[in-house]
Amino acid sequence: MTYLQLRDKIATKIFTLEDVEKIFWPEAGPSVRMQLSRLVRKGRLVSLKRGLYAFSREGIDELELTQHLYAPAYISLESALNYYGVIPDIPLGVTAVTTVTTKKIKNDFGTFTFYKVKPELFFGFTTVLVAGGGTYNLALLEKALLDYFYLRRLSHIADRRLDLTGLDRRRYNQFADFFPAWVQKINLND
Repeated sequence: MTYLQLRDKIATKIFTLEDVEKIFWPEAGPSVRMQLSRLVRKGRLVSLKRGLYAFSREGIDELELTQHLYAPAYISLESALNYYGVIPDIPLGVTAVTTVTTKKIKNDFGTFTFYKVKPELFFGFTTVLVAGGGTYNLALLEKALLDYFYLRRLSHIADRRLDLTGLDRRRYNQFADFFPAWVQKINLND
């Protein structure tokens, strides 16, 4: 397997070791891993995490990358709140919610932090299409705000700089019913 053969067979920006092994199955195993490792060392490929690669740093959307780093997950908390313009601060990394273990992944694209929630709180997100055909899951504004309160253990919002003008209060209240009572009691008018 050469770099040109790999480029010819893989159409996506981000791909896995398994993707390569399926295409180049006669060479599967240590040979493919060694070839990928050499391509990374030569700068022809970018290693995003063990077993996950990209052809280039160019054109990689960090929110789309989140979906490839850890699954299942959706963008939430500060990242989603900034996306919706609710908080003015730009987060230092990407924050997401998962049903698996809480985890932090650092690579050349930044820091990606995944926070675990119970499966019954894993809802309220939509799939966003990225230019080039990729996708990522993004919490709806109301769900991102509830995740923020819940995972950051906030009991009031008086000292937070939150712009809640786009919030759908009806949807917020429907989603809040799934959260503990202390989250439901947070006064949005503080």
